[in-house]
Amino acid sequence: MAIDLHLHTNHSDGSLSPVELIDLLERYEVTTFAITDHDTISALPESQDYAKAKGIRFIKGVELSIEYALPETEHLHLLGLFIDIEEPHLNEALHNLRQEREKRAKATIQKLKDLGIAFDEHQLHELLQQESIGRPHIAKMLLKNGVVQTVGEAFEKYIGRNGPAYVPKKKFDLKQAIDLIHQARGLAIVAHPISLGAGSETEIFKRLDELRAFGIDGVEAYYSSHDEHLTNLLIDYAHEHRLAISGGSDFHGEAKKEILPVIGMGELCIPEEIITQLFIFYNKKFGSNLL
Repeated sequence: MAIDLHLHTNHSDGSLSPVELIDLLERYEVTTFAITDHDTISALPESQDYAKAKGIRFIKGVELSIEYALPETEHLHLLGLFIDIEEPHLNEALHNLRQEREKRAKATIQKLKDLGIAFDEHQLHELLQQESIGRPHIAKMLLKNGVVQTVGEAFEKYIGRNGPAYVPKKKFDLKQAIDLIHQARGLAIVAHPISLGAGSETEIFKRLDELRAFGIDGVEAYYSSHDEHLTNLLIDYAHEHRLAISGGSDFHGEAKKEILPVIGMGELCIPEEIITQLFIFYNKKFGSNLL
């Protein structure tokens, strides 16, 4: 019996299809899971149907990239859990962001070409067919072509923030992202708070207070790279401020081989009562009877 509310498929930067992922989760005896691809919900209809056939409870989700002032190497992502995938405002916003991602990819590819690194027509078509194209897809193509020896090298030498082919990413405004999630009747959860880059308890409380003022619903306390101290800190904060608590591995497959579903890097253990708590929080917020 296990749960995992932060998983990625090949509709963003994961390596497994929705069907392959759900088959893997079945082997882990997962009872409830959420797919939270980056800035896309295209995997959710297929996932919902297959999960239903398997008898596994499925929570529809998304992970949104947020424009937010943080130290250079840190970032803010929001999970939207329980979202209505038919909601028009969310669909329009994700469609527009996909177009921006495609523009960014083309600009990156042009910069690589200017450096003498070109992709053939088939590879360009393959790249631009990605539903949520990002730098990991380009990095994998550089690796495939022998330009680099590892995906990490691709980021370090070419497409990382200080690389010669880097192009800034278009992201959501924080308030806009929270509003979109709420319009889709979803819960806005701060993903992997460790990525906020807080160096002390005081600093992480300060950052969470700022996010709470914008209307977040909860925090992802259970996460693959959170130690026990940080997890407990986030749980206590959530209880004090009446926030929802979530948890997930952030499984990507080949892109992050060290992270497995459910257990993360081996120490992750997400209690099943998290699901009940999330349902109770959701029902109170939206006046529903979600189970």
